[in-house]
Amino acid sequence: MTCPAASKAPAIYTRLKAEITEAGLFEPSPFFYIPLIVLAFSAYLISAWAIIVWTDYLPLGMACLCFSFSSVQIAGLMHDSGHRAAFKGRRANDLLGYACCALIGTVFQSWRLNHNAHHGHPNERGKDPDMEIPFVSTSEALWERKRGLERRLAPWQAYYYYPLGMFVGITNRLGAVSYFWKRRFRHTTGALLLYLPAVGVVFIAPFLLFPVEKAVFVFLLVHLTNGVYLANCFAPNHKGMYAPSIEERLSFFEQQTITARNVKGGWLTDIVLVGLNLQIEHHLFPSCPRNRLRQISPYVRRACEEARIPYVEMGAIETHKFLWRCLKTVSRGNSQTGVAPVTAYGSTGSTGK
Repeated sequence: MTCPAASKAPAIYTRLKAEITEAGLFEPSPFFYIPLIVLAFSAYLISAWAIIVWTDYLPLGMACLCFSFSSVQIAGLMHDSGHRAAFKGRRANDLLGYACCALIGTVFQSWRLNHNAHHGHPNERGKDPDMEIPFVSTSEALWERKRGLERRLAPWQAYYYYPLGMFVGITNRLGAVSYFWKRRFRHTTGALLLYLPAVGVVFIAPFLLFPVEKAVFVFLLVHLTNGVYLANCFAPNHKGMYAPSIEERLSFFEQQTITARNVKGGWLTDIVLVGLNLQIEHHLFPSCPRNRLRQISPYVRRACEEARIPYVEMGAIETHKFLWRCLKTVSRGNSQTGVAPVTAYGSTGSTGK
C-alpha cells in the first residue's frame, strides 16, 4: 500500500535534490574530515601503544576503551569513504577506505558490496543483507523464514539480542573470510595482505605478547565493547521499521525514508554515532558529507511533509524501547512491530514535527 501523495514523491525528491545542490550542501568537506582522520588514527595508534606498555589494569582498561572507541570511529570513516562522501575524488576516498580497513581488520570490497545492497534495498526481505541476522527477527515475515533452533528461540530474542551485540565486532572481522573463500582467493591478494595483519593484531598478538591474564582482559574488553558500540550505531536506524514486501512498488524517496529512523541529538550524538543517527538524510543522499546531514534535515522534513511520507525520529532511549517491543512481539502474530501503525505504510513512532 502506498500513501495518497506517493505519486508525487519522485518529483518532490527531484526538486529536493536540486534545492540542496543549489545550496552547496553536497560539496566535499575536507576541512571536516582531515582533522577527524588525524584524531581517529592517532587515538587508535596511541591507545594500541598504551595497551602494549601499560600493566596496571585501570589505565589499561581505559586504553582498551579508547582503542575500541577509535576503532568504531575509523569504521565510520571507512563508511563515509565507501559512499565517496569524504573527499571529491574516487581515488582519495578509496585510499582512505583501504587505510581504515587495514587498521580495523575488514575487507573494503566485501563491505562495500554488502552495504551497497543494503542501500539499494533497505529492509527488503531477501535483498537487504542487513536483514539476515542469525537468531533475530525484526518482522513477522523474517520470523516465518527461520527454521529449527532459530525459530524455537525467537520468543526470547528480546532478552538475548543485546548480549549478542557484544560479538558484532568479532563476527564482522571474521565474517570477511567468506569473501576470500567464495572467490577461492582469486584476485584478492591485495585485500588479503591488508586484512591478515590487522586480524593478527586484534585476535592473536595479545596472546603472544602478554601474560595470559592481560591477554584475556584486553581481548574481552576490546572486542565486547567494540561490538556493543557498533551495534548501538546501526541497530537504532532500521530495525523494526517498515519492511516492504516483494510485491510493493515504492519510489526511491518513499522506500529510503519509511524504512529508516533518526536518533534525536546534537553535535555529540553526531560524533558518537558517526553520523548514522541522521539515517534518513544519509539514505536519501548517501554521498553527502557527514557534517552536512544536519544542515539538509530542514529540506528533507519539508519534502516529507509535502509528500505525506512519515519522517520518524526518536530519542536514543525511545528507539531502544521501540526495538525491544518489536523483538518481544514479532513472533506473536504481528506483521510489523506490535505497535499500532500511524501511516498507510505501517511505520510507527514520532514524526518529529
